[in-house]
Amino acid sequence: MIIGLLRVACGILFVALAGCSSLPDKEKIPTANASQQIYFIYREWHTSILLPADAVRAHSKVMGEEAVGQQFVRVGWGDGDYFTGKSKSVGTATKALFVSQYSALQVLTYTQSPFTEIPAETRAALAITDKGLRLLIRYIDNSFVRDDKGQLIPLPAYGEGVGHFYRAEGQYGLFSNCNTWSGRALQAAGLPVRSRLQLTAQSVFEQARAISDYQVARGILPASQ
Repeated sequence: MIIGLLRVACGILFVALAGCSSLPDKEKIPTANASQQIYFIYREWHTSILLPADAVRAHSKVMGEEAVGQQFVRVGWGDGDYFTGKSKSVGTATKALFVSQYSALQVLTYTQSPFTEIPAETRAALAITDKGLRLLIRYIDNSFVRDDKGQLIPLPAYGEGVGHFYRAEGQYGLFSNCNTWSGRALQAAGLPVRSRLQLTAQSVFEQARAISDYQVARGILPASQ
């Protein structure tokens, strides 16, 4: 009951602040030379980016080992305590919005196609250029915190099958959450997505879906994803 009320309250606040998500500028949607494909994943209040593992191996300076022997790599960003599962209490969720102590990146890998466990209505295929793919991976790489030796800082994962967590750059909060991070990732990839004040997963996903639908209509992407 308390969680439900918290979600309703936050939802009202998000809607009031973010308004309706505007549709992307079609003239800026990649069509020429958009030979690379990624996926934008939307699940409840969280979003993440799914990339082909071979691209991660080729271009990432920090996730290459994670991608060895894998087909896909999925990355998301969130509050360090709540996202890792260290604490899933209402208090932790509320605290994360205003006084988050640190942020985390989650890296999930898949040896086989993940689409049996990621419903079609929660994902959007997106075509981007080679340059866009490299810039997207650079954006993700730059989101990892490094220690004095340039190494990643692992965080405990409090659950089974949740991949690996690492200390991340950026301050999580009401106006800088997983959805704004994911929106900026799509911007880095060269996609005309607005991330400022797009605070809900749905607001960013609607933009990604509109881009995907446009690329399907133009024959850039196959109709069935």
